[in-house]
Amino acid sequence: MTGRIDPSAEQADRVLDAVPAAVGLWDRQMRNVVANAALRHLLGVDDAHGRTIADLVGTDVFDRERPHLEAALAGERQDYTRTVVDPDGRTRHVHITLTPDVVDGAVTGVVGHVIDVPSEAALDSQRDEALGLLVKTLEFSPVATAVMTTTDRWIDVNRAMCALLGYTTAEMLEMSFASVAHPDDLEVSLAEREALLSGTTSHVESEARLIRRDGSSVWVHRHATIVRAATAAGEDIVIAQVHDITERRSLERALTRQALTDPLTGLGNRRRFMGLVSELAEQDERQVGLIYLDLDDFKRVNDTHGHSVGDELLVAVADRIGSVIGVHDTVCRIGGDEFVVLVRSARTADDLDGQRIRLKTVLSEPYTLTSTATPVRVSVSAGSSWSGDDPAALLRVADEQMYRDKSARPR
Repeated sequence: MTGRIDPSAEQADRVLDAVPAAVGLWDRQMRNVVANAALRHLLGVDDAHGRTIADLVGTDVFDRERPHLEAALAGERQDYTRTVVDPDGRTRHVHITLTPDVVDGAVTGVVGHVIDVPSEAALDSQRDEALGLLVKTLEFSPVATAVMTTTDRWIDVNRAMCALLGYTTAEMLEMSFASVAHPDDLEVSLAEREALLSGTTSHVESEARLIRRDGSSVWVHRHATIVRAATAAGEDIVIAQVHDITERRSLERALTRQALTDPLTGLGNRRRFMGLVSELAEQDERQVGLIYLDLDDFKRVNDTHGHSVGDELLVAVADRIGSVIGVHDTVCRIGGDEFVVLVRSARTADDLDGQRIRLKTVLSEPYTLTSTATPVRVSVSAGSSWSGDDPAALLRVADEQMYRDKSARPR
């Protein structure tokens, strides 16, 4: 069985002397009972035991500290700061804590605790240094950054932001975010700002366009965060960072076009057409027709004249279709010699059928191609379908009618 080990006075002294803060115990007559090494150094003595505070620091200093000492003897903890000159001649800014020493419910003395604290001037210097570093970091950051009020007025913008938009710093500080937002994206920007101000979110992230000084637009990925004021009298601010993603967006558009475009004719491909059909279903569009076109003699053209002539013929067919259909109609090449036209310009099924017949007539006329001296002719089969409750059925119905049209050809 082990009992509690009580430290010796020598051990207690060693522990206290190892503490970097100045620590001392004073009785009710303000005589020193304990003083560690740090306190003895601060007082400039080798031994403080039994000496009064007035004797150690002088009457003037004691009279200045008396109210705090008396309050501590009355049972009230004291916390305050002082500027003192230590025996080495250094000016030190210290925080003093006086804690009542209570034994059996009675205050028998005061425990003093003194630690060094930065001066106000030092704090100001540290703050100014930190702010200066922040300003330099913002100014030279490669990321376009702006600090704004909650009303979108610029407070500060860095070089990268000015370079991105083509304005000087002075010019931008006279502007607002709304003045450089693309009109088509302004509504979204205002909604994002409202979400920040209302506290719905602490940050927003989106892609949008900004208008540069020369009138061109630039796509950016933007991230904005609201920083609440430290006091009620302060003003909330918004910190926004934007990254130029114009090149990425262009690449994405190019890849999308490539995925949805027939490389030979430049028309939409089958994937593009099926996407349009899906959009019809989502939009519940009913006033629409479809014309399915097939070149009956295309294999003969390839076999007789070669594939280069066949390719040129397909391009010529695509051009003729485009010259006939309306500006709101869409033509896609969905197979080797198969084309479909999504017709929004027709008003009735009869109107659609008239367009189908006109396309057959125009496409069946001879083609003069640069890759062969012989005029090329092909016959065309065409079917159509009008509206209906199922947009996906448009292709099936038009396909069926096209094959009936093909079967009706003289053999």
